[in-house]
Amino acid sequence: MTILIEQDFGTKDRGNAQTVSLEIDGQTITAPVGISVMRAAELAGISIPRLCATDTLEAFGSCRLCLVEVKGKPGTPASCTTLVEDGLQVITRSEKLQN
Repeated sequence: MTILIEQDFGTKDRGNAQTVSLEIDGQTITAPVGISVMRAAELAGISIPRLCATDTLEAFGSCRLCLVEVKGKPGTPASCTTLVEDGLQVITRSEKLQN
């Protein structure tokens, strides 16, 4: 028996040919328009903790494990439900997120 392990990016691929440039934990990345911050991070090799997020389900942000900070925006949104934007600055690990 062979077990196949496929990479799961946490959210469905809703990207298109257009791209945006954003920063995650100080790393500048380019990502397709329409994908989540979680998926963009995973594609760039940046791991964001998650429990309820998977490619096979619609993202709904219920577990709150994937919270991030977005500079210039209030609160701590779920990365699985936050779409990438040009110029977005995301922090995935901070004292605020740990508490």
